[in-house]
Amino acid sequence: MGEFTVHNVRFYDFEPKSIQCMSYEDESNRLALSRADGSVEIWNCKHRPFMQQVIHGDEDSSVEALAWCNGRLFSAGLHGFLLEYDLASCTVRSRTAVTGGPTWCLALSPNKQKLAAGTEDGYVCLFNVNENRVLYDKSLAKQEGRILSIGWHLSGNYIVTGSVNCVRLWSLKDGRVTRCSMGQTRGREIIVWCVAILDDMTIVSGDSRGKTCFWNSTLGTMTQYVQTHKADVLSLVICPEQKSLYVAGVDPTIVQVKLVQTGSKSGRKECWMRSLPRSIHTHDVRAMALTTNGKLYSGGVDTVLALSYYPPKTVIKYRALPHPGSISIASDAESILLRYKDHLDLWRLGHYEGNKKKPSGSFLPISQDRVKLLELQCKEDEVTEWSAISSSGKWIAYIVHGNHRLFHFNLPKDGKGLSLQRIKTMNESIKQCRQVLWIAEGKLASIISVTESEAEVDMELCLEEGHSVNKMKANSEGSILVVADNHEVITAFNLRKDTKSVLPKYSAPVTALGIHPVTSDVVVVYADMMVKEYSLQTQHYTPFCREFLSECPAELTKRNSVVHDVSFDVRHKNLVLLHDDSAIIVLNKAKSVSEPYVNNKPAKMKRRDSPARRMNGKIEKGKSTLCFTIARRPNQILHFSHVKNESVVSVELDDLQLLDKLPPTLKVKKYGGM
Repeated sequence: MGEFTVHNVRFYDFEPKSIQCMSYEDESNRLALSRADGSVEIWNCKHRPFMQQVIHGDEDSSVEALAWCNGRLFSAGLHGFLLEYDLASCTVRSRTAVTGGPTWCLALSPNKQKLAAGTEDGYVCLFNVNENRVLYDKSLAKQEGRILSIGWHLSGNYIVTGSVNCVRLWSLKDGRVTRCSMGQTRGREIIVWCVAILDDMTIVSGDSRGKTCFWNSTLGTMTQYVQTHKADVLSLVICPEQKSLYVAGVDPTIVQVKLVQTGSKSGRKECWMRSLPRSIHTHDVRAMALTTNGKLYSGGVDTVLALSYYPPKTVIKYRALPHPGSISIASDAESILLRYKDHLDLWRLGHYEGNKKKPSGSFLPISQDRVKLLELQCKEDEVTEWSAISSSGKWIAYIVHGNHRLFHFNLPKDGKGLSLQRIKTMNESIKQCRQVLWIAEGKLASIISVTESEAEVDMELCLEEGHSVNKMKANSEGSILVVADNHEVITAFNLRKDTKSVLPKYSAPVTALGIHPVTSDVVVVYADMMVKEYSLQTQHYTPFCREFLSECPAELTKRNSVVHDVSFDVRHKNLVLLHDDSAIIVLNKAKSVSEPYVNNKPAKMKRRDSPARRMNGKIEKGKSTLCFTIARRPNQILHFSHVKNESVVSVELDDLQLLDKLPPTLKVKKYGGM
């Protein structure tokens, strides 16, 4: 299969942000979630969930609530506006002022024609959602205290809200307000963090006492409560059949509460009871979303997006990844560019003594340690959205608010110090963009021709009307650019011949692209783990693809994470290198698929009995029936790609690094402990 020297990059100080809120749309199988830095991530959950788009936030961003409406995404926050996003350009399409200042909650009516927003000043504002815009309708009577949670009844005639010390039911027909008091609090406020209303007009609330309460909406009285948690209940979702619900909060256990029948045959009655708990998260669970088929998504302070369902009992965790454009490799210069919120770091990778032959899985002695070449700070109010470095390491580009920042960088040479020159002369025809990619030295894919003093548009490549770029990849020569758009159409542009070809469309979304450096064949990996190889010369799938990749490989169907990237090695043209969250997957096209079965399990990492055993591992190779070898890594893989010759770079994150950055968990006294 070939041997590789791996640069294990573990100095990337990636800091995932906590999940604030989320909203799921069953029609499009998309999950929108916001993080503490104001960014909004769009996850495609049709097959395996993966982050498909990112709407970047800035210093003033605040996303406290999200709502889907017929494929349109809305948010509200402390800035006091109702925002609608343009999902094609990943920008804010419109802003509508909300009466009452900061907005804490947002809910969509059952007929998907109105939005209700609860504000800091006690207003409930209603908006009409038209085909092209959002119009303010009216505000309900102002109440004392902030509106922290909100929900609609199935009929669309009632709205329930949660505030401090009370729950309110609003009748939209006659304007009547029914107040449900939380009772005696002994001078301590009871905060209602989440509310919902069932079809039979039963109100459900979760509060700061850890109680899940059930209310008679006609009388405004509590009929029952269940002590589900030891601390605040922050999130609540109702199951489609209305017979059970899930609650979670500062106590991170997700608890199911079911409606059951109790008593004897002569006097049966229904009551709500605490059912099966799910211990998935380590910190506060701030948001949950439930699909129509019973799959529960949850997230919070531990930054992990979790998917759980029963039956069968299944829990899948998707750890936070850096947003696309955070890690870029200069292969010829053996350097790596790391993007942070307010600056960029350029590092030259270390070198090893390659004279002595070492066994597989061994550490190589370092002859030259890594060197930090550059730290490029942004302006005070700027937040980086994307970054890229050319193969030689001489050209650096990053994006701020959709605008390019281009720099020419020279390493120290002949007694001269390093130099960094910004390209200030930008042609007026250069438009705003979301992604940048160096396709060759001095040529940037938007696509821009760059010299040491100015940047201008070299050519303009057009997709179909209404389509926008999701992913793009160029070959090493800069002659071919492959683009996957938001409609799952893959277009290959030949930049030298000024021609283009469209690859056959597939039902699943694209998660990774790659162009073979020798044959120029395009390798595409989809969310259902199908791998396809397409020849641009013959305009058909390659014979290998038609013969061996017509069905999803069994090795990949067992994996929960999608493939994030595809890379190649010129020396071994039959190898295709893939990676997901936790493993490196090698497709060997030269291996005969008719070889007898030996071991169909993923390759395992065996620990060595050494002081540095957590930093090292021996890969146990296994044969399989479909040319795949899987090598698990002990840490989360953020990036993996080929550098040059026999070298590859793997950017990894140890789970302990993340735990050190998280706040303390809820302290629970255990039997026999302190």
